[in-house]
Amino acid sequence: MIRGLYTSALGMLATQTQSEVIGDNIANVRTPGYKEELASNRAFDSILTDRIESGNMGSEVTPIGSMVTGVSVDRGSVSNVQGAPEKTDLKTDLALTSPGYFVVQTPQGERYTRNGHFQLNANGMLQTPDGYAVQGEKGSIGPLSSDFSVTADGTVMDKGQVVDRLRVVDIPETALTREGQSLYSSSQPVQGSATPQVLQGSIEASNVDLSGQMVQMMTVMKAYEANQKVIQTQDGMLDKAVNEVGKIS
Repeated sequence: MIRGLYTSALGMLATQTQSEVIGDNIANVRTPGYKEELASNRAFDSILTDRIESGNMGSEVTPIGSMVTGVSVDRGSVSNVQGAPEKTDLKTDLALTSPGYFVVQTPQGERYTRNGHFQLNANGMLQTPDGYAVQGEKGSIGPLSSDFSVTADGTVMDKGQVVDRLRVVDIPETALTREGQSLYSSSQPVQGSATPQVLQGSIEASNVDLSGQMVQMMTVMKAYEANQKVIQTQDGMLDKAVNEVGKIS
């Protein structure tokens, strides 16, 4: 009975984590380049249970089977579904229509993003709205004039001259760690570059399926309520066992 309380409580904690993931996804439904975060339930490691019996030769152990005491939630992986391109007609907006991530330089080192909503700073350097320099194969891209262009393969042109080529890397979703501000770090060394397909004057929309997230939220809420009722039932049974069944006559 006590084990049942723990199992139900762990179920409630798991659904709470799932609701946090869904809430983050819904909050970023309009964030350019946002990739839906995925969460999956994972059963705790099973425990082998035995029954100890007293026989003529002493205690005997009889295997009963395995027992699982609850679930946890694995979070951190992201959906690799392509978001729809949205036209903005801004030259500094770049959308990736192929796998891969833009590379930007931050004080913590290189980070990766699908959010191509960039801008030019006062010195003509291409950067994110937070001031992180967008990286090309030669380093930070710029200085650029306001009339620069980017070809489909990521080549940056300005005044008829090739300035650089956008650095785009392909990273497995399982190796990405979300850091906020549409940025990711990688748990694996990033080597080489991917062959990008870039669309200038557009941004990639979030790939969050809002209706699907709402359905998941209702499912999670019902699971939370079910575990809550199980705890209340078991608490009542414990109360009866202690105060009535276990009462000394």
